[in-house]
Amino acid sequence: MDLVHFKLKSENIKFKRLSEYPLRYDLLIKLDSTSTIYKKGEYLNAEKAYLTILNKIEKNKFQLKSADYENLKHIGVSGLFYIEKRLGNVSKGLKYIQFFSKEINPVQKKKQRLFFAVANIELGNYKKGIQSLDLRLNDIRLDTENILYSHFSKPEEIAVTYNAKGDAFIKWFKDTGKKEYLDSSKINYEKAYNALGSSLNYSQHSKNELIDHLANIALLKKQYLYSLSLYNTCEKDSTLMKENISSEATWLGKAEIYTFINKTDSAFYYINKLNNKVNHTYESKLKMYHLLSINYENTGDHKNAYKFAKLSLDEMEKKKNWDTSGHSFLIMHEQQEIKALSEEMVKENKRYSFLSIALIVLIFSIIILYITYRNNKRKKIIFSKLPERTDSVSNSSIYPVIAQKEEVPLIIEDELVRRILKKITLMELDKKFLSNDFKLSHIAKQVNTNTTYLSQIINQHKGVTFSEYVNDLRISYILKELTENPKLRKYTIKTISEEIGYKSASTFINAFKNRAKMTPSYYIQLLEKK
Repeated sequence: MDLVHFKLKSENIKFKRLSEYPLRYDLLIKLDSTSTIYKKGEYLNAEKAYLTILNKIEKNKFQLKSADYENLKHIGVSGLFYIEKRLGNVSKGLKYIQFFSKEINPVQKKKQRLFFAVANIELGNYKKGIQSLDLRLNDIRLDTENILYSHFSKPEEIAVTYNAKGDAFIKWFKDTGKKEYLDSSKINYEKAYNALGSSLNYSQHSKNELIDHLANIALLKKQYLYSLSLYNTCEKDSTLMKENISSEATWLGKAEIYTFINKTDSAFYYINKLNNKVNHTYESKLKMYHLLSINYENTGDHKNAYKFAKLSLDEMEKKKNWDTSGHSFLIMHEQQEIKALSEEMVKENKRYSFLSIALIVLIFSIIILYITYRNNKRKKIIFSKLPERTDSVSNSSIYPVIAQKEEVPLIIEDELVRRILKKITLMELDKKFLSNDFKLSHIAKQVNTNTTYLSQIINQHKGVTFSEYVNDLRISYILKELTENPKLRKYTIKTISEEIGYKSASTFINAFKNRAKMTPSYYIQLLEKK
């Protein structure tokens, strides 16, 4: 019990042997010390420490009980994975898992389901990640003999899983704008709190953690004053604010609120508080750059606004390369899972297994080929259609040529323009323009730039204003859909307008008339007569 109250000392953090304790507890103390370094935000130092301890665990493998060896290694690998996740390089975290998990036993393999679920969520495979988390919850519930986790640790593991589901729904909302995902995230965060609510050791911390999550949800719902009051509650909790992740979330949330209620000085104050920290997670760094870009634009400092918009895009480009590697790793991992399953089937039933294995491998090979083909095709479309689309909209006779203003336009670097246009083209291919949230400010946030630069880029490279650009995309889409899909013609004009992102039917009718020179109703009548 004295280990529970163990106070960290310099000899502990420097990883000297604490000879008064047996090897197992000595390693546990060192892992706990490294966890403290991680919570302070010293990610690179924590990474080195975890690698040092994992090497020591490996060297002392035969001096430890098999169960102790596996559990200690799992704790170290968990730390490494979450460090890389925070830094945005989930593929590196997966590689650490692979390297330190050779010949892993089935129990530890089941525990690692959490890592692959989180990795899928980080890489945008939300549905698959959430399904894996649900399987993990089922594993814990069925673990009546406490083989996976001890009775004491189960509530915490359940809470971790529900919090991961809450995070997944938040990310899913940011990608799609579907508000029901915010409600789903709230439900899961509350389940996480309820899992720990009865524990004296965790109840207060989990309550404040829930408040932090609810503050973020309120912010995403644009309930700025309510969100601010919740973040203020979090900021008063000194224990919570000692953790790097919690303080980052709170100060970033307040900085974002002050940005959007036009209190620039307060926004800069909280961004500067973040700047004074040792390291930043990938997400917080990206959000800081974005907020700095907006606030500098609001103060008229276009030079710095451009600087931080460019830094945002550089970070996103770096992560994109890491994510590509992560996707490849997950595909490889799934292949290995299928191989392992196939081998197991052979052992169980050699007579009937061959055809089943062949079928599974064949199906999986087709899936991989399809994914590869789709990705390659998508890339070709993006790069081949980009100049074509720019020319087609610029040369369109539908819109009048915009008169040049007397003021000199901002000079935007070609590389920045290319990246923004590429992201806009991806949004077009994904039909993001059908959402009623497809607004200049929202798109600027999605591509990590500010509205001034985005508006100018669309004016110069599309030849139209932003509203004309959006109308053109929506009307082109609905003209094609009405022609090819007779069922759509049965809907009311109001329903059709809402389906393609218009908040009012009158706005849709005016945009349609400008393009087709007739009302939508008359156009549908003509199609029905054919």
